[in-house]
Amino acid sequence: MKKVFSTIVFTLLGFLACTNAWAQLKLTNTDFSFQYSIKSDLRGKIISSKKDSSALLYIRFNAPLDSMKKFAVGYSLINSLDEEIITKVELNNLSSYFQYEDKTGSQYGIKVNIKDYKYFILWLSDTTKNIKYPYVQLLSRNFQSEDIILKQERINSPIFSSYLPLNSVIRAVSMSEFITTIKVDYYDYHFLPAKPPMSLGADSLTTPFTIDESFNLKSNDSVRFSNKGLYYFHLGESKLGKSVIIKDSQYPKVNQVDLLVESLRYLATEEEYMKMEGSFKKKELFDQFWLNNTKSEAKAKRAIKEYYKRVRDANTLFTNYKEGWKTDMGMIYIVFGPPSKVFIRNDGIMWIYTKTFELPRVAFFFNHVDTAFTDQHYVLERKLEFQNLWFRTVDLWRSGRKEF
Repeated sequence: MKKVFSTIVFTLLGFLACTNAWAQLKLTNTDFSFQYSIKSDLRGKIISSKKDSSALLYIRFNAPLDSMKKFAVGYSLINSLDEEIITKVELNNLSSYFQYEDKTGSQYGIKVNIKDYKYFILWLSDTTKNIKYPYVQLLSRNFQSEDIILKQERINSPIFSSYLPLNSVIRAVSMSEFITTIKVDYYDYHFLPAKPPMSLGADSLTTPFTIDESFNLKSNDSVRFSNKGLYYFHLGESKLGKSVIIKDSQYPKVNQVDLLVESLRYLATEEEYMKMEGSFKKKELFDQFWLNNTKSEAKAKRAIKEYYKRVRDANTLFTNYKEGWKTDMGMIYIVFGPPSKVFIRNDGIMWIYTKTFELPRVAFFFNHVDTAFTDQHYVLERKLEFQNLWFRTVDLWRSGRKEF
């Protein structure tokens, strides 16, 4: 059952104490892999809007309020991810900032005096296990703050998901006190899947694509998404905004044969893919692909189940301006699985896979790229040396010998 609470955001000034017991702690030495575990209750997301020296921050966790009460809460402010964190501001119990809860998780709202700091780090501390879980929010992009919040139509709750089902209705809210007209650009564009890690091709956002429709909204107006595609909300000529893609109701799952075939792009050869894609017998050719390669119906079923579970999970984790499975992170996640360790840097994120009996230890680095559509656009640092590893892993998938 849904619960709607007051959307008052609590000011954290004047009654919070700072501690200095965190010397030597650096985010760059912290493992963030818990954020990439699809079943983790501790997966969380922060969205923010900066105004002057304050920021309004909404935080969502994939867990109900009751299970979050055991965590001590605090935050730090820094300008660089590799600087030592020596101060943490202790907060009240998390329930003090509780706003909203449904079957998918719980939401909290806080207002923080951030001054000119670049990063906000929320800390959850499990005192029983002496483990700290950090959540990082970039407070400004391209030297601009995020000035639009997308909210649910009937309740004052922000939308954290970057994808919504067709015919969803939301409200767009300008956080600027000077601009109340929000421009919406619609793109009916089919983005291509990521290229393999040894391919040195251009990033998808470097390919020009045109706006198919534009319209204006007043702040707090509602809009219904009647077409599938990418919608981009921004204030005037600002190069910073919010985007959301509209999909069929089954998304992030992939179960239509056209989509099953398209998302097989990472395993199929060019010839195999073109044959399936251009055929009126896609389902038959799709089944043949798996059976002919695995030589076993049992192996084929097992591989299909795991592969499309990872496609769904990649859509859940990495969807931004395009489907999650098409992103560079989505591609690596699908083929290699969740990373063993994750480390963040000022310029990007590193995924590390530990050595197994199947594959050697490998590290992938994703460069953070500024874009108007999202602050979560990461481009894989591609290398020719990944070629043998890629083909070996793909062959394990195709033959049904991949261990999960």
